[in-house]
Amino acid sequence: MNQREKAKETSVSYDENLKGTFISTIFVGLFVLLSWLAIFYIYMQTL
Repeated sequence: MNQREKAKETSVSYDENLKGTFISTIFVGLFVLLSWLAIFYIYMQTL
């Protein structure tokens, strides 16, 4: 395997890791947002 093929293979796996990180970040952000909205809704109901 030459240098170019190794670099391309490394680049592909690096991009896949970035996609996984992005998706995980989106899910964590959605969880935080939905939790905040649920708590805010409960707070508004108690007023």
